[in-house]
Amino acid sequence: MLRGLNVIWVALMIAGAVLTYAMKDRAGRAADHVMELRREIAREKELLNVLQAEWSVLDQPARLQELVGRYGSYLHLVPLDVRQLASIEEVPDRPIEVPGASLDGMITSGVARSAGARNGLAAAKPIVAKPSTAQAGVAKPRPRILSTQSGANP
Repeated sequence: MLRGLNVIWVALMIAGAVLTYAMKDRAGRAADHVMELRREIAREKELLNVLQAEWSVLDQPARLQELVGRYGSYLHLVPLDVRQLASIEEVPDRPIEVPGASLDGMITSGVARSAGARNGLAAAKPIVAKPSTAQAGVAKPRPRILSTQSGANP
């Protein structure tokens, strides 16, 4: 009986030693991984500093002015006019387009009128663009009415 108990204690000691070694090895690997990540972060920061220095050299106003003088005629560059600036509120809304169909082409060919007559609908009924549900938190733009008689936007 005493001999069996000693064998169990020796087996538990060996298992504890193996478990301790495995935990030490796992901790060492984790520490190596952390050091590798820190070296990689340091390399990335150094690369970022180099790129920022290159950008500041490329973005110097004197250099840009020289490039504008050299390639301005080729690129058709003109100075910015103050009247070209606008706020976002001054930009008109885009009309809603029906995928796969051109409203102008259907009206000029009479397809829309004949389809409306077959379905019992008035042919000159205007199409009203509704704002999307994605703009729920944004100020809602006013609906735009697209004319189906002339094919031109108001």
